[in-house]
Amino acid sequence: MAQILNFPGDRPGMNNEEKAQDMVYDALESDSPVQRKRLARKAIELDPFCADAYCVLAEEYESIEKRRECFTKGIAAFKEKYGKKYFKENTGYFWGLIETRPYMRLCAGYGELLWETGEKEAAIAQYEELLRLNPNDNQGLRYNLLNWLLAMGNLEKAGELLKKHDEGSAFMLFSKLLLIIKTEPSNTKKIADAYRKANRQNPFVVEYLLDKKGLPDYEPEYYGFGDENEALTYCFDAKKIWEEDDTAMAILGELV
Repeated sequence: MAQILNFPGDRPGMNNEEKAQDMVYDALESDSPVQRKRLARKAIELDPFCADAYCVLAEEYESIEKRRECFTKGIAAFKEKYGKKYFKENTGYFWGLIETRPYMRLCAGYGELLWETGEKEAAIAQYEELLRLNPNDNQGLRYNLLNWLLAMGNLEKAGELLKKHDEGSAFMLFSKLLLIIKTEPSNTKKIADAYRKANRQNPFVVEYLLDKKGLPDYEPEYYGFGDENEALTYCFDAKKIWEEDDTAMAILGELV
């Protein structure tokens, strides 16, 4: 006898919103890209406001336009569902509300897409808005944003961001070093002090910036503060920014 199975997410007593969210969980647990897409699409059919389903679809598509469509539709759906008043009332601790997190992930992914497609000012604006909504930056967006500001030569905003997030990670310490070199290239003492502090936190970074070691094909999935994976994660995004500044590379070479 053929076994009768419920469609994933089709559990007794659930409304369409709950069923859609359940399908998203099933999609995230699936090893099949086809199944993940199918479940995400079905979730959107049941609940057009299911932001998490748009997140799943955006990650599955390789087409830039398809990804853009998923991001923009998901973002628009969340805004339509919750309205302007919700944003106004919850700005400042947005990530603390569970229902906002799919929206925040969509916006972060869309920001990366904008940067990748050359819409750089729009990407920066997207991340600045996310930090306005959630100044604690639980998503770690400040690292990409800082790289983008330095790459675009927006040094004043880069300095402001560093002051707001004064932390001892390699990301911030080497970004601070680069900012000082860009803004005060003749201040050798300040540069040397910043270099010592950054290099003490993570001595692996300079090896990759100066090509003493080559970057692997893929960015590591995890890292710890001060370890080599942290250096790799930083250099995957920041190395090009350093290399585009001949003065910065020359000064860094002299410091080693």
